[in-house]
Amino acid sequence: MCPSFDPTALGTGPAQAIGPTCRAQAAWGVTSDSEFIEAVALESGLLAEQSQLADSTVLVLLEQFYGLKGKLVRIPTEKDETFRLRNGGETYLVKVSPSDEDPAIVQLQTACMEHLERSAPELPVQRLVRSLRGDPQVLIPAPDGPFDRVLRVMRFMPGDVLASQKASAGQLQLVGSSLARVGLALQDFDHARADRLLLWDLKHFHRMRPLLDYVDEQHKRSLAEDIFDQFDEKVVPLLDTLTSQVVHGDFSPFNVLIDPDRPDYVSGIIDFGDVVRTPVIFDLSVTMANLLGADPASPWKHALHVMDGYRSIRPLPDQELEALLISAQARLLLRALITQWRASQLPQRRDYLLSHSKPDWDRLASTAAAPAPRLPFTS
Repeated sequence: MCPSFDPTALGTGPAQAIGPTCRAQAAWGVTSDSEFIEAVALESGLLAEQSQLADSTVLVLLEQFYGLKGKLVRIPTEKDETFRLRNGGETYLVKVSPSDEDPAIVQLQTACMEHLERSAPELPVQRLVRSLRGDPQVLIPAPDGPFDRVLRVMRFMPGDVLASQKASAGQLQLVGSSLARVGLALQDFDHARADRLLLWDLKHFHRMRPLLDYVDEQHKRSLAEDIFDQFDEKVVPLLDTLTSQVVHGDFSPFNVLIDPDRPDYVSGIIDFGDVVRTPVIFDLSVTMANLLGADPASPWKHALHVMDGYRSIRPLPDQELEALLISAQARLLLRALITQWRASQLPQRRDYLLSHSKPDWDRLASTAAAPAPRLPFTS
């Protein structure tokens, strides 16, 4: 079956937007936090209804532009259309960006991966497969959206996600040290869209209070308000002074592949969809947030192992460590709040989304009830 558009109209190479490109500027211009949230969500690609390409169309594109054939299996993801392609003895990951995401944002992610391949080839970062013309991406016209869609192919990385394993203290420290090495390798990386607006970026967390309107239970609201208050008091005053650079942005247990038989434990680093310039500690906050409350008897234990591993490679100033402890909780809260908010936007998925947010609230509560870690710089 042939695609419903003319493949000769497709482009390759650096992505060019074919629609409006001023969302970020417009978002910075709003004064209301509620309007800011909606603008950033739109920039983050979380509001638009996405149309799907037929699997047969994707196969035609892959053969024409990459010379690849095989069996295509769709993988459910939040934004991109994602597939696993089996081509003989090789397996690939295929991604098609949504039509409301600026191709320049996708190119930021691509450029970041290419930089790591050049500057730190020893890091187990997912590798891009170039097209027959030697380009890292192919542009697909999207008549129903403001932007071209971007087709990319990557090597499929085998391994178990960290989230599926029970890691030891030493192994969690290796996760932290791997994140630190990625950050160091990105210190000299820059891009025109590195300052994109991203809903998950914690430098905007203090503007997310309107999301509390979607929390009905008083004990959850009280817990959330306390974290917002701590963030406003101890993190916001430091935002202009915290060490900042482009970071991975989503070094979560679902984007870290591990191999217990490898001495460095981490065997794969995937999903650069949240690449952004932000304070470095917020990159570490993501990993720590996903581990808070994993052991209800000692809610901070696993997260602190990751922090220790990170600091063994990249020490952090004392004031940034104090902010880190708060921002880790803020990141876990942000995930719970965004899930609650999206449940209101998608009533057909409300029960499903709220069931997935419950563990985050439970882990936040157990972390808040535990004594705060007493690190060397605290009194």
